[in-house]
Amino acid sequence: MATGESTGRDLRADRIFVLRHAVAQLLFWSSFYYLMPALLPHLLAQSGWSDVAVSGAMSSGVLVWAVLCPFAGGVVDRGGAERAMRLAGICGAVLLLLAAWAQTFWLLAVALVLLGGPMAMTLYDPCFSLMIRRFGPEARRPITLITLIAGFATLLIFPLVSALAAAGLGWRWIVVIFAVIALLATAILPSDPQGDENLQATACAPPGKEQRARTIAFGMAFALMMFGHAALLFQLPAQLVEARGLSGALMLPMVLGPAQVAGRLMWERVQSRLHSEPAALVLFTAMLLPPLLLFLGGGMGMALLALVIQGGCYGVLTILRPLLGAHWLPGAGFARRLGVVAMIGLLMMGVAPTVAAWVTSGFGLVGLLVLVLLADGAGLALLAGFMRRARREEWT
Repeated sequence: MATGESTGRDLRADRIFVLRHAVAQLLFWSSFYYLMPALLPHLLAQSGWSDVAVSGAMSSGVLVWAVLCPFAGGVVDRGGAERAMRLAGICGAVLLLLAAWAQTFWLLAVALVLLGGPMAMTLYDPCFSLMIRRFGPEARRPITLITLIAGFATLLIFPLVSALAAAGLGWRWIVVIFAVIALLATAILPSDPQGDENLQATACAPPGKEQRARTIAFGMAFALMMFGHAALLFQLPAQLVEARGLSGALMLPMVLGPAQVAGRLMWERVQSRLHSEPAALVLFTAMLLPPLLLFLGGGMGMALLALVIQGGCYGVLTILRPLLGAHWLPGAGFARRLGVVAMIGLLMMGVAPTVAAWVTSGFGLVGLLVLVLLADGAGLALLAGFMRRARREEWT
């Protein structure tokens, strides 16, 4: 993962650096993001609070996460990621404890909204920016490894939450357990000795108008896919139970993590023979398949196939976004621009649970699938247009 000039000691340090970030990402994603969709059925059953209200609080937290992403990228550009990520991990654990002991919905909502701050500083994009800054063109392998390990988050969280609930633990104690897991993730984070060393190379520079427009277009293409993915994650299991009587559907999201890992492993095997740009177009097209397959009906087998395809494609897109961003959006202050791209995507992910809940309340499963299909199709069209224009600009 290091350059050919690195010593054996440097290579070992690089591996440890990447592995510790990878395990921390697995635990942070489990505690800060996937915990709530996994816990939602148990929380609603035990609290009596409204599905739309709780989903709205989660959406608001993701919106806060989104808005703060460019600021988190700026922290990485200035070399302060190490301290900021540790502080964010501790604050996130404290907010989970606040949510666990909330006696009113409004206190829970405050905790979930404020949790967006720690998510902005701990989850993928600041970590990816660190890898790109440290490894440069060789960052593909570290990023792939991190996403491979973190991709097991859904496989960890959904069975674990179900097992804890089956053991008689209420939703509050489950949240406490994951607050402790978040503290463990914080302790695992490695030091960043190259933060000050690379500060000069990554100093922020104000982007021009054309660069801002390119960043927004690039971000929106991926954002629409993130919207569809989040809509399926939060609403599909319950809709399959209600519309088709698939009682085991609540456990379906657990396959997304292994599917993402499988997709990334396949990508690792073939990426040397593929260019990232056409690969992204193929994957965006393949993302149309899950809602189309679910339209065909069928039982758990069809639903499982759809989510395996969804997870596999989405897992590779998670890798391609920072790598394509480094290609199409180069220059000083890259981490902040990647934060802007993440902000756009997370804004769409943030509204997805609430929009999907509203659509399904009126139109059920069919409405959800139409919503996802339209979002994915628009993302594909926007990416194709963006790449065509970018290539034309390069040739002129």
